[in-house]
Amino acid sequence: MEEIARLGSIRRAAEALNVSASAIDKQLLRAEQDLGVPLFERHPRGVRLTSAGELLLYRMRSWQKDMQAATSEIEELKGLRRGEVRIAVPQEAVSGFMPQALSGFLEENPRIVTSVRMVESDRVRQMVIENEADFGLTFSPRPLPGVTVLRELPFRVLALVPDDGRKSISLERFFSRPTLVPDAASHLRDVLDIAAAKAGVDLAPLIVSNSLELLRQMVREGSGHGLVAVCPGTGESAGAELSALPLRAAALPKLTLALISASDNSSALASVLAKRHFELFIDELRERDG
Repeated sequence: MEEIARLGSIRRAAEALNVSASAIDKQLLRAEQDLGVPLFERHPRGVRLTSAGELLLYRMRSWQKDMQAATSEIEELKGLRRGEVRIAVPQEAVSGFMPQALSGFLEENPRIVTSVRMVESDRVRQMVIENEADFGLTFSPRPLPGVTVLRELPFRVLALVPDDGRKSISLERFFSRPTLVPDAASHLRDVLDIAAAKAGVDLAPLIVSNSLELLRQMVREGSGHGLVAVCPGTGESAGAELSALPLRAAALPKLTLALISASDNSSALASVLAKRHFELFIDELRERDG
């Protein structure tokens, strides 16, 4: 049909395709009978597409493009899944969630180069919108305009204290020691401000830092108390000589981790594979946590 439309003649199309004109004409007549409409107008000098023929040819070309794209992606899969994926994450998700999520993906896709950038949670969305990251993880609260939320996972906010064998800690005891505070770029700071308000404490931090790892080490050194966001279902520990304890009677809000991607859905195969892996991993964690 493509050749008939291009050349304007069944005879010339037959010559180009090296088949008989009668065979092409039979196939064309059968198609017109099946569809119930003429696909070509016959003229003494040749043929011309009808409106129905133009519509069918347009759909056929679109189908061919889709098939070519699908074939190309299947070839990528057969070629051991090559490519690159870029992920933006906040530091609250780095210690427990990301190592477990990434290890399985890297094992399944050793030829995909994975780039992980740790940025402020509120910066993740902008990176995804501006195509600096294929997808991201963020604790920023909804709404999240310009992106699609694929999955969500609540994290527990716990007190980070030196390990002394206790199973929980009161707000009063927590604030009886100097407070080691993340800066305003971390959503843990919002939770800490709420905890201080519940305890009727004027927050007077001993140290403020944008490094959660530094604050963790300072708690280990006995400099004070801090907060930590713990991913459910990962078995994440506070670390040697530390405990992550629930704050009694505090009813602190959870931090919700959102897996986000651009809203236009145009992604390379490597990105599609990575996003699907993270979706399944989050689903599994939610099942473990009940």
